[in-house]
Amino acid sequence: MQGRFLLWSNAVIAAGASGCVLRSWHLASAEMGPPPWSFATGIGAATWLAYTWQRQVKSTRQQGLRKDHQQWLKRHQQTLTVVSAVLLPLAAVALAPYAPSPLNTSSLLLIVGLVLAGMLTLFYPGLPGTWGSKYALRRLPRMKLLWIGATWALITAAWPAWIQSGTAPFIGLNTGLMMAERGLVIMALTLPFDIRDRDWDPPEMRTVPQQWGVLGTKCLAVVMLGAAAAATLAMDGTSGTACMGIAIMVPLVAAAGAHRMPWYYALLDATLLLDALLILTH
Repeated sequence: MQGRFLLWSNAVIAAGASGCVLRSWHLASAEMGPPPWSFATGIGAATWLAYTWQRQVKSTRQQGLRKDHQQWLKRHQQTLTVVSAVLLPLAAVALAPYAPSPLNTSSLLLIVGLVLAGMLTLFYPGLPGTWGSKYALRRLPRMKLLWIGATWALITAAWPAWIQSGTAPFIGLNTGLMMAERGLVIMALTLPFDIRDRDWDPPEMRTVPQQWGVLGTKCLAVVMLGAAAAATLAMDGTSGTACMGIAIMVPLVAAAGAHRMPWYYALLDATLLLDALLILTH
């Protein structure tokens, strides 16, 4: 992936996060219609900030980013700063009305979950500087994929379910299935990126491609998508149409390789938005 595509990829993954929120809202209760667009927009803005933060942190270390990525970030530092300055208040204002308050057990559970997701996001790349890499959660052996899946499940599935629940408990079978489905999908879509980075990531990370190889990793990604589809079908009120987006992801992850073109990775992220559009239009 060339450095000039970094800003574009952040935009795509941000739109994908908004799409995940739309999908979760629909699965939680289709009768309630689409979620407030401000909430979906806020999640997208926060996602762009999170991924930009992670790349900025890695750019402060020797061999933290590939050379072309590092050069691109340096050339576009001012643009990134301006975009972040716009998106930070946008995310704060958009998400503030939906922030849980510690008034009941459900709210407290969500607060714990969101704090956990925030800490995972903050410390996933570690702290700036070479010394900060020792705090990087992504470097813990075999844990990188789980951190990503858990964060997305909490923010794009548990949070929308809590908003819809009102004063009623939001933790139940449907919420659990929805969180599992989103976590599995995100992990499956992350595995092609791990294949690309297999020789770049430190061996001590023991990522799936480093231990299972390319073929084994692709098989795992397909199995994860199958499990995600099964979780979707197990939810009350869902049908096979809710799995159309997941079905489109299967051949994409099966085509993963160590040297794919940049558009392939942008397309992987874009399937999250396509997934939402398909379920909202049926």
